[in-house]
Amino acid sequence: MNDNKKRSESEMDTAQLVTVSFPEEGPEIAVAKGTLVLDAAIAAGLFINSVCGGIGRCGKCKIIAKGKFESDRTELLTSMEHNRGITLACQTRILGDTEVQIPASSKVGIHQILTKCELVELDRPEPPIWKYHLTLAEPTLENNISDLSRVKQALLEAMADPTLNVDDILAPMSVLRSLPKLCREHGWDITVTLAKFDNYAELINVEAGDTTDKKFGVCVDIGTTTIVMELIDLNTGKSLGCSSNYNKQKICGEDVLSRILYSEEHGTEKLRKLVIENINYLISELIKDWNSQDHEIKKDEISYIVLAGNTTMTHLFLGLDPTHIRRDPYIPTVSQVPFLNAHELKIDINPQAFVYCLPSRSSWVGGDITADILASNLQCQDELSLLIDVGTNGEVVLGNKDWMVTCSCSAGPAFEGGEVMFGMNASFGAIEKIQLTDDLDVKYKTIGNTPPRGFCGSGLIDVLSELFTHKVIDRNGKFKSIAGPRLKSVDDEKVFVIAFAAETGFEHKKDIYITETDIKNALRTKAAIFAACNLLLKTVGFKFDDLKNIYIAGGFGNYLDTEKSIMLGLLPDVSREKFKFIGNGSLAGSYLTLLSEEKRAEAEKIYKKMTYIELSVNTAFYHEFISAIFLPHTDLSLFPSVKEIL
Repeated sequence: MNDNKKRSESEMDTAQLVTVSFPEEGPEIAVAKGTLVLDAAIAAGLFINSVCGGIGRCGKCKIIAKGKFESDRTELLTSMEHNRGITLACQTRILGDTEVQIPASSKVGIHQILTKCELVELDRPEPPIWKYHLTLAEPTLENNISDLSRVKQALLEAMADPTLNVDDILAPMSVLRSLPKLCREHGWDITVTLAKFDNYAELINVEAGDTTDKKFGVCVDIGTTTIVMELIDLNTGKSLGCSSNYNKQKICGEDVLSRILYSEEHGTEKLRKLVIENINYLISELIKDWNSQDHEIKKDEISYIVLAGNTTMTHLFLGLDPTHIRRDPYIPTVSQVPFLNAHELKIDINPQAFVYCLPSRSSWVGGDITADILASNLQCQDELSLLIDVGTNGEVVLGNKDWMVTCSCSAGPAFEGGEVMFGMNASFGAIEKIQLTDDLDVKYKTIGNTPPRGFCGSGLIDVLSELFTHKVIDRNGKFKSIAGPRLKSVDDEKVFVIAFAAETGFEHKKDIYITETDIKNALRTKAAIFAACNLLLKTVGFKFDDLKNIYIAGGFGNYLDTEKSIMLGLLPDVSREKFKFIGNGSLAGSYLTLLSEEKRAEAEKIYKKMTYIELSVNTAFYHEFISAIFLPHTDLSLFPSVKEIL
């Protein structure tokens, strides 16, 4: 009877399954009846642009479905789009066998990923991972100490380290289980890998013969949009290859907040698995690439990994609940993550390899900012410096070797493709450079030199600056009355056409334009960043002119046009040589930490030295923000070069 019942339930489950296919991409999968198209795409491993994480707010996940489905009507689609059968993947439920077409505009394209930092300097590598080639005395009835004691005794002679008591060296079960056979089969000729951190030491691997020349590590930048990784020879400090990919969590939401909301509804496990899949894939690709050059690296020879990411990305990597990061009083689960082993996190390298996450100062100032500071060397300087990392949140650090204050402002996703009609990430087809002629014709350059599909953050900065300089918009960001074919009205809103329909890369041709609402959102973003910088300086009694250096970190910052950013009031109007673009400081900081225990200690000091100021309850920040929401600012004396142009 129980078997019949199980069979009946199984048949019912099968009856509830329906097929969804994505002909252009290839996969066809079975899903439960009522599954959202967006969730089906996630299950099929496809990337659909879903900035808001599938809550129906961004309108970026447009698809065309044929078959049995139902879709909620939304104001995010025009009547023409509704009539053409276009729906949103996050609002369309599959009720029967369905075929889904994903337009190019809804796909996540090939991304322009920043991998390097120019300021990294390291005299010699001194990682906390050591390898010792040992020739052990063969046991006899007289020399009858245990195999482990024999290893420790040989280590004592090889290390010549009086600060370490070999009796305190730990040995995990995986090492102990392999030790007897390995020693006896290879004539007691072995190499041991020892991890030493402060007063802690652990045997993490035992290999046959002399393998001291094979000691590898990995440094990782876990970004919200992309993950970048370098494979490092720990003996020489040399990079053996760099690899990058989209953060797979994008399919659960474009930004940090949408992923926190996704985790609150669905839990953290899927998000954790996605980022671990990313990391394991990139490791395997790096090993494959290096081995294809007549080298040989095994995964077990990777014994240390250092990661830097914002506080939310670190939590999701660890599978920790990020819920309280976004809720007053904004407290993370952990700021300093203890050392972990790779097997605990299911990272596919040496199971006992050590994993270190750079510490986060607060819910909104994460390990990536600690890494930025380390890469810039701000923590060692006598002079006053400012560091800015622009993203959905704008993080700012002010200080020197003696003190640091930091804050984070909710800048909004305008510079990362969100809240802008034709905004997109820095992927192929994104307009990254724009110039207006005197007769208001538009010249532009796209990433990949492909037909335009929208504009990324640097393109948005360019177009706003050009519109302002050519007096197309006023200081409030409103369009003036001008003649020409590019200024028109769409849905009762004034827009400026950047690329006409015939030029674009859309299947169904349409103009690419910027609206007054887009401009308003962009001005809010730039105002929040400038206000945060100005507030930090005023809080400690300084001005922009007192700064020796202004470090700009991150992928978006690396492609900024300094003059145009000053014209908008995003960056301060100071001597241009003060600006230093450090590139991917998050990756650079994790690289330094990987190769140097001294740098890891510096990172810990940076974390402890920073004083965090919460802006969400700071009335002074609100006043600074309101003043900065104009072009370039309410107080033009702060922007003398712009004032002269105007």
